[in-house]
Amino acid sequence: MTPSSQINYIPDQQDIIYIDFNPSVGEEIRKRRPALVLSSQNYSRVTDLAVVCPITSSEDNRLKDFFIPVSGASTVHGYINPLQFHTFDYKKRHAQKVGLLPTSSFIEAKQTILDLLE
Repeated sequence: MTPSSQINYIPDQQDIIYIDFNPSVGEEIRKRRPALVLSSQNYSRVTDLAVVCPITSSEDNRLKDFFIPVSGASTVHGYINPLQFHTFDYKKRHAQKVGLLPTSSFIEAKQTILDLLE
């Protein structure tokens, strides 16, 4: 995406974006990092919000059994952490699209969250 098209960007499911997770406290994930967009573009358009899961490069994490490897998104490497999903104002946090996650990995991340909420 060119910088001018980023201005009008509206996050959509399966997008991989960079977004700022700060401020954070305690065990919350922090800093500007890649994230997987879970919410639909329609949701983002109506609310100016996006529901995301952070992507971490940390392989040595006590929660790593729940992590989902990012595959097929050549610019981002790491693991989707479905245990810390967030809702953010994507405009105020300067979201920038950097890739697209394959459908199979997206379904796995979504199912993990659904399992947690049941």
